[in-house]
Amino acid sequence: MSPTMNRAQRRETLKRDLQDIVQQAADGSRLPPERELAKRLGVARETLRHVLHELQANGEVQRMRGAGTFVAGQSWLKPLLLRSFSEDMVERGLLPSSKILSTQLSRAQAKVSQKLKLAPGSEVLEVRRLRLASGEPMALEATYLRPDLMPAFVPERLATESLYEVLRAEYGIQPRNAAQEIQATVLSEEEAQWLDVAPFSPALLVERQVFATSGEVCEFSRSLYRADRYRFEVNVGRPADDGEAA
Repeated sequence: MSPTMNRAQRRETLKRDLQDIVQQAADGSRLPPERELAKRLGVARETLRHVLHELQANGEVQRMRGAGTFVAGQSWLKPLLLRSFSEDMVERGLLPSSKILSTQLSRAQAKVSQKLKLAPGSEVLEVRRLRLASGEPMALEATYLRPDLMPAFVPERLATESLYEVLRAEYGIQPRNAAQEIQATVLSEEEAQWLDVAPFSPALLVERQVFATSGEVCEFSRSLYRADRYRFEVNVGRPADDGEAA
């Protein structure tokens, strides 16, 4: 950068240079390390870091501690409604599809049995799927089901059918509400390969415990969503005061 530029001009030039790098990179890809970028652009790392924070605030990049800086892509807002992935994609005008990665009957581990409200070691059906929207990988999902609630169910059907629709239409089970936990994480190399992003890319880990109208737990799932494609919307309100109208 020219020594005759003032500080504001240098920062603006640096920002444009970084934006050029971001625009030339693929969505979800990881940018070079800060040390390499600073050397390449001829600036101090602290200056570079400030501008990267600006790009993050603008939604152009995503920064993950210990993993690096990633190019942000189009982000689809996901409201916290009890909808299946298929229902959610159709609502957005996208074509949902799934690829079955594995299915197995196994003895439930402690957390799974607790979430499904089963005795430890009870038999559960585990289905792992890659979820896609109009052909683009969106999430990796592990779904745990109770075989006693779904006798004779063929899990391979979930490659083309919605679980919630099958529960309603064939087993008379109506999903009613869910307890859901969301946390930030990074993808392993294998997970990133399935989702077509760089290794150690940021992701959202969503655990969902679904209750039927009968009160029974009908599903527990763990899903890894691409953080460059999904945001979750939460509506919150203030509790009513004793002396305040609700």
